[in-house]
Amino acid sequence: PAVAKADGWAVWQSEPFPFSICYPTDIFQQRRVSDTGHAIALESGDSAQLIAGSIDYARETLAEPLRIEHVALIARGENWFVVSGTRVDQALYTKAVRVGDRLIALRFRYPESLAAKYAPIVERVAECLKVPEDAY
Repeated sequence: PAVAKADGWAVWQSEPFPFSICYPTDIFQQRRVSDTGHAIALESGDSAQLIAGSIDYARETLAEPLRIEHVALIARGENWFVVSGTRVDQALYTKAVRVGDRLIALRFRYPESLAAKYAPIVERVAECLKVPEDAY
């Protein structure tokens, strides 16, 4: 369930898997949660999309973000990575954290022409992806 915050952002917590994200409720008004509670898909009126979920960790799982046409590895750590790039006229950003045999990831997509609007939102969403320390 999403919990409203004073600044117009909400926090969504996955019920079965240990992670949460935040998002601006005034921009992402269309919201779908998977039947199992493992993922959320958010869409804006100007075609931006934010998807976050927990999936089985596998070589194929890691290859998905690399289908981006122009990709750059932004940062990585022992159990996480961030990639960013473009596909046609869309800017793409993916952040993923490995937790045991699961990959918890968020993927943000928006029109490149709206970068001034969405770049700061991407930054905040990426910072608020939370995985409890005891989940590792």
